[in-house]
Amino acid sequence: MSAAGVTLGRTLSRARNIYTTAFATAAFLTVAAVRFAFGIDAAEGSRLVLAVAWADSVAPLLPVLAALYAMDLWSEERRSGRIEMLLSVAVRERDLVIGKFLGSWFVLLFAIAISLVGAIVSLAVFAPDALVWTRISDFLPALLILSVQGALWCAVTLMLSAMFVRGAVAACASVALTVALPRGAWAAIRMWGGESGMSFGEVPLDAHVADFASGVISTGVLAMYLFLVLAALFASSKAVLMLRFCGRGGLKGRFACVMAILLALASAVSASMLAYRLDATLDIPVGGETTFSPQMRHILSESSGTVTATCFLPRGASEFRRVAQFLRMLKRQADSVGGLKISPRFVDPRWDIGAAGRLVRMGVPENSVVFEKGGRFSVLTQEEGFGDHLVASAIRRIAMPPQHRDVYWTTGHGEISFSSYDNWGMSDIARELTREGYRNYVLDMTGDKAIPPDCALIIVAGAKNDFSRTEIGRIDAYLRAGGRLLVMIGQPGEGGVASLLPSWGMRTAAVPISGAKTLSGTDAIVSDFADHEITTSLAGSRIVLEKPLVFTKSAAAESGAGADRIEFTPVAMAGQSVVVAAVERGGGAGRDLALRPTRVVAVGDPSFAVNGQLTGRANANRDFFLNVVAYLSGSDLSGADGRDPGVFSTGMDKAGKIRFLAFSSAVVPLVVLLVMLFVAARRRRRG
Repeated sequence: MSAAGVTLGRTLSRARNIYTTAFATAAFLTVAAVRFAFGIDAAEGSRLVLAVAWADSVAPLLPVLAALYAMDLWSEERRSGRIEMLLSVAVRERDLVIGKFLGSWFVLLFAIAISLVGAIVSLAVFAPDALVWTRISDFLPALLILSVQGALWCAVTLMLSAMFVRGAVAACASVALTVALPRGAWAAIRMWGGESGMSFGEVPLDAHVADFASGVISTGVLAMYLFLVLAALFASSKAVLMLRFCGRGGLKGRFACVMAILLALASAVSASMLAYRLDATLDIPVGGETTFSPQMRHILSESSGTVTATCFLPRGASEFRRVAQFLRMLKRQADSVGGLKISPRFVDPRWDIGAAGRLVRMGVPENSVVFEKGGRFSVLTQEEGFGDHLVASAIRRIAMPPQHRDVYWTTGHGEISFSSYDNWGMSDIARELTREGYRNYVLDMTGDKAIPPDCALIIVAGAKNDFSRTEIGRIDAYLRAGGRLLVMIGQPGEGGVASLLPSWGMRTAAVPISGAKTLSGTDAIVSDFADHEITTSLAGSRIVLEKPLVFTKSAAAESGAGADRIEFTPVAMAGQSVVVAAVERGGGAGRDLALRPTRVVAVGDPSFAVNGQLTGRANANRDFFLNVVAYLSGSDLSGADGRDPGVFSTGMDKAGKIRFLAFSSAVVPLVVLLVMLFVAARRRRRG
């Protein structure tokens, strides 16, 4: 066996025998699991690639772990005096260096693999929904970048271990060189850049991990790490060689070694810059095949002609490849249904001057996607996002006949404003209605103002003050003439139109909700839906209501016959309590006589569709609201199902998150620690 192989075996054997290796590995697994748990919790509702979240939780810890694994590889030899015996043998320094490097690197790879297995097992047990769109192969690019980064951290620590007698000093120097120096320098550059500091982006080390984990493989980055690893290993061998030149007589030899180390580092930097200049990237699909929503498939199949989808982003932008991949898959989906055709185009605002000028004259901003058909166009900006639902709405506006229906929001009673952009406003959902072809208006019922005849439905969004008797009378008359009403109401006694509801088949009940799952402890996860037009497409989804109010059937729903009969339907339930209810009068008779039936929907939470609830939350609140409005206004629901395939969701409630965190950050590391301690103890007894 070669000297490198013998050294590798001894290094691995030594790592198995040292208890500190077991404790360092367990600590790494614990911290990585905690970071991963909080990372996926914060990413609920975003377009997260699971491999990116895992790699991001592991990558910043690898330099410290590598420093703990490799700090004593040479320092211990120097402190014990064995270094003199090693140097007296006819073995080249590089063979010893390669053996020790591979030993520490393999132990680091073992820790990375255990972290990945622990994360996948924990998700499979407690959050299987998070793995729906994920394949095991999706983690391979993340493993690749973590492996090459780990190789660099091990090589740097090995080099410093050869320069210091104390392993702790070598570890501290390694952490300072691989963590504090690059991140501190990058923070200083961003601070120096002032307001333009955001243009520098995140630390390149983190950007490399995010790019690779999302499937963007860069040959330049791989070459850079390879050159730096070789330079660090060369420096390590020269640092060991310097130990041969002791005393004044070895001054020239030590000087030559120092110059060789400096030249190696300069060569590595130059080669890395050249690799960046000649960089080539490979875009690998990560996250599974996208299955477009029923809403998207409906629009594509029911439309005709060709829509041009122009990606107006720089090709170097971080979002470019994801958007390009989405548009290519959208084209394949359109081709498969045989309706509307999608023609993707890509315009770089810095290089495609002519095409970019045309878009600018149209008023299209950079970092956006524009959909064109005939003389109509629709724009989605990067801030809005390029998700399934948004793209479907954008295509609908230009590819399908417009349907203009007027939605009136009451005001003057403490209602939530649809024009407010703060967390407690409803500007986001109002914008969604506009995208779907609705027009939002304020309904002011003061004085003798009547309800406009073009009113498709009335929305009462969390009114805190009572409507006057005159206002209640006008709304009641509007409903008796076939009107439509959406009531979002909080606790009993908050006012609004609560006094009107009993005459229309429902009443509020001040009873506690039991048996419902929760995310924060105060909200309720609702996934039990009735077979109703609003919720048929929401099977498997969930909505989240904050302290929801309970509804029960009133006496009015039990009386009446024919066109006057009021049908009460419990649309959604939390535990055993009805938290969303719908009533309809004249449904069957209305169809026979071509009359417009009266419809009322009540939701026991005035804030389920506010901006803060819709932002970054993996729930179907947005699509549920749109389905309610479509049902009340008589529009086509078009299959909005609350499940954007690109949106990340764990499906866990508060208790599930606690169990997931405890299992992944305590149980898994503890099992690994006990196994490693058992192996180390057995080997010591045998030795």
